[in-house]
Amino acid sequence: MTELFLEFTNNGHETRIPVYGERSFVGRHTESDVYIPDGRLSRRHLQIERVGDAYIASDAGSSNGTILNGTRLTGAAALKDGDVLDLGGFELRVIFKEEVPAPVETDADQSDIPVPADAAVETPEPAGVIQPPTQTDVVAAPAPAASAGSSSMLLWIMIPVFGIVFIFFAGVVLFLVLGGSTTTATKQTDPTLDEDIYSDTRNEKNSNDDEDSKNSSTSISNTSGSNTNTNSGSSGTNSSQTGKLSETAKIEQNGAAFLRRIAHNDPRAFLTTEQAGKLSSRIKQFSGSSAVADNLKSAAKNSAQIKTLAESKSLKPQFVAVAAVAKLGSSRGDVLQTAQSMIEVLGKLSTHLGNELADDSLLVIAAYGQGAAGDTMKMRNMLQQLANQSPESSRAIRTIWFLQKNGKITNAEFENALNFLAIGTISQNPKDFGMNTDPLAL
Repeated sequence: MTELFLEFTNNGHETRIPVYGERSFVGRHTESDVYIPDGRLSRRHLQIERVGDAYIASDAGSSNGTILNGTRLTGAAALKDGDVLDLGGFELRVIFKEEVPAPVETDADQSDIPVPADAAVETPEPAGVIQPPTQTDVVAAPAPAASAGSSSMLLWIMIPVFGIVFIFFAGVVLFLVLGGSTTTATKQTDPTLDEDIYSDTRNEKNSNDDEDSKNSSTSISNTSGSNTNTNSGSSGTNSSQTGKLSETAKIEQNGAAFLRRIAHNDPRAFLTTEQAGKLSSRIKQFSGSSAVADNLKSAAKNSAQIKTLAESKSLKPQFVAVAAVAKLGSSRGDVLQTAQSMIEVLGKLSTHLGNELADDSLLVIAAYGQGAAGDTMKMRNMLQQLANQSPESSRAIRTIWFLQKNGKITNAEFENALNFLAIGTISQNPKDFGMNTDPLAL
């Protein structure tokens, strides 16, 4: 039986993924059979069907299309070993491998086996004649079993040894639990402890923010014993928990909660202390705005319509609502109508840039001006070119913080993303920032 593998290069490493089942989908959605977290792929990009020993590929309605060996795939095509699939600029190599069947044992009829001419032939002895035993007829007697006494002695020796080892490890565990509580608290709130995924692209953090992440975790763990854990499914953070936190810690906590709610799959999104510092002045500017408070109330009032609108483009309702409030800025307006005017551009940008991670969603907001001007591919093409030229990982590059620091986006684009993030942070718990309105729960 023929087995199919898809091979690709990711951050300099070769990755090979087997394709199972009668029908499989390749895409950047986590529910895809072959999941590849790359913004160039559509959520469901390529379909592969198995017909006997043949594998048939067809485009699954992707935005950027599929190219097979240099020719755009417009229908179904049978794959061959060595084929190259281009999914919006992301290349996959087709590898076929024949499954070798295991050898089958058969009970051959010994009488059918030819006997060599020079082989010795045994002749039966006459009945009643007893032959003396030969050297080969002597069967060695089995060795005597080990005495039960030695086993008992070994058992009595091993029991005390195991007891000593158990007491030693129990003491180490107690020391770590009782003496290392500060370290444990830091680890619980350190969002850099991500789970491993085969390609590692989903869990790479910004290399220029690693030290800030550690500082952020330390500052949170030392704030009067407050509970700083946030739940991405909650409507915000509890003010009783954040009341004793510093302003920077409040921004980190509420900002992280917002980031997790605008992404499709980023449960450990976070803000570093440096990033929270950049947000601080912007949050103070908006927290005193009665227009922003009224617009958040308007978004909550129209939550059902905004949810429907967001779902039509596979976007998160919180993302769409805050994008509309941020576009209105310090002016009162119709949040639902603003969201309706933005949804097409947001949907197209999200297709090209992704929305699995929070950083992808911030890139969409930064690129909104480009998309509104009709160029929804500009940001994506720039990121692809930068990934080919820069020694940094693709995940580190795909953030507004890296792009702003390296002059790859304009100040206006960065400011738009920063305003969006500031209002989103406030929306999680407005009263933490002096705004008399309820959290925006969508």
